[in-house]
Amino acid sequence: MSDRFPKSFSPLKLGAFTLKNRIAMAPLTRQTSEDDGTPTDEMAAYYGRRARGGLAMVITEGTYTNDELGSVAYLNQPGCGTPRHVAGWKKSVKAIHDQDTVAILQLMHGGRVSDPRCLYEGEQPVSASATQSSGAVLYTDTDAEMHDRGLQPPWPKVTFPPAREATKADIRGIAEGFAEAAARGVEAGFDGFEIHGANGYLYYQFIDPTQNLRTDEYGGTAENNVRAAVEACQLVREAIGPDKLIILRLSQDGVDAFGGAWPDGVRYAEAVGKALAKAPIDALHWSSFDWRDNRDPNSDVPMPKVLKEASGLPMIVNGGVTEGADVEEVITSGAGDLVAVGRPLFAHPDWPHIIRSGETYNWTEFDRKYVIKPSYDYTYGYPLDLKKSDWDPDFSKRKSRK
Repeated sequence: MSDRFPKSFSPLKLGAFTLKNRIAMAPLTRQTSEDDGTPTDEMAAYYGRRARGGLAMVITEGTYTNDELGSVAYLNQPGCGTPRHVAGWKKSVKAIHDQDTVAILQLMHGGRVSDPRCLYEGEQPVSASATQSSGAVLYTDTDAEMHDRGLQPPWPKVTFPPAREATKADIRGIAEGFAEAAARGVEAGFDGFEIHGANGYLYYQFIDPTQNLRTDEYGGTAENNVRAAVEACQLVREAIGPDKLIILRLSQDGVDAFGGAWPDGVRYAEAVGKALAKAPIDALHWSSFDWRDNRDPNSDVPMPKVLKEASGLPMIVNGGVTEGADVEEVITSGAGDLVAVGRPLFAHPDWPHIIRSGETYNWTEFDRKYVIKPSYDYTYGYPLDLKKSDWDPDFSKRKSRK
């Protein structure tokens, strides 16, 4: 076995756990659960197969907490809100644990970017403030992208509806939903939980000062902007006890704001890090297209390094990692302690073993059925064979409360 990347394959103490190396699986949306959110046997095989490739940690795809207040972000998203969900997740956890790999459940709330088909009839999504995303649901791309894919405009689009500002009761109720889901996750056997504060979803909407326009204790400063996420982490900690892991994921990008940047850049990141220093969490997780990029014209320090140093917390880094040398660079640079990878594990479930051994590999070995439903294209997130006749512009299938 090659020792080309000694730091990448050194153990890491994280909370009560000792990870066998520095490589984790990033959370990746797949939309392959049953219609009611129950994780499937295929999902267990998918996670178990990647754990067998040598991962220290698997972080699951984003999972909704309950079926209230718009927590369901997209169709066929897994949940952790019912006994059926717990039973389904137990299979995935066992498959991961069988490979001596730590299993983390990512919990999320869609907020203003929840697919309208996942809302109850007549219900508005909630967000940090009364705003509306400029994006559109699933089936949205530029004419150039459609042309490149051989698709002819006009392409059906459904914009995200306007969101209402979350009340303090909403904020508390959502946080309690996270805690209840985490308690169910403990029952399923998970070793910890990642609270999704990144990529455009609800807690991102609070943390991003361009979306959070509040003037109360949940907005206006970095400390106030992170408060809702921190309160969720506090309730989760109370629900799961001191020995399970809590990770908070952060980003500047959103699903409706690719290339987004925090105003004041590094200065804001430093303030966020300091505000999180005493939060009941074990690590931060930075998500970006390239971990080296901070999008601040006045600084070239990678943003995860800024947050790590300001918070004093261990850092998981995600984005721009495709080779073993990239993992080693993250760690030696001081930007991160653990590296989460996605696309390499789609192409090669054995990627950690491969980079350690020095074997060559072919990036074309890629089976989309392990990424998302066979009729869907993962890169763009919509059905390749969608016809206008299949589109439901009136949302006739939207849920109704009984």
